[in-house]
Amino acid sequence: MSANLVTNIRTTLAYTVQAIRFADSALALFLEMSAFPLPPNPIKIQFYQDAVDNLTEAYLAIKDLPFDTHFPSDPVFTLAPIVSQSQDNQHLINLSDNRISLATNKTEDSINYCELAIQLTEDNERLNGQLFFIKLSLLAARDALVSGLNEPDFDVG
Repeated sequence: MSANLVTNIRTTLAYTVQAIRFADSALALFLEMSAFPLPPNPIKIQFYQDAVDNLTEAYLAIKDLPFDTHFPSDPVFTLAPIVSQSQDNQHLINLSDNRISLATNKTEDSINYCELAIQLTEDNERLNGQLFFIKLSLLAARDALVSGLNEPDFDVG
């Protein structure tokens, strides 16, 4: 394995971990909203959950690649704690949307590094196929994040 390939895979993994944490945090914030005046939009919640699931699938696929994906010292990404229930819904929505935007950016970075890794493995069909599967999971996560962000915040139907 070339050092450049391993670096791209490790970077993909690091950005995927960040995206999972941001998306999961946004989902938790969104779920903390009270039902008043309106309940949160369940479609938006499902999009966020789909994004977390797809990112987790990509993460697990990266970890299953046939070489060491660990950084010499794995990065630790900290997030601000979830706010207390006393915050109003609009504040929670703004925090949630901000974290989804960050998750989308990190997912996009993961896709870019995964594409670079795919280009470096054109001669290895098996590894190239695994990386292509990872890229598809990342693309599905990005699409879910964008769709969730574009959904209305509350269930008005």
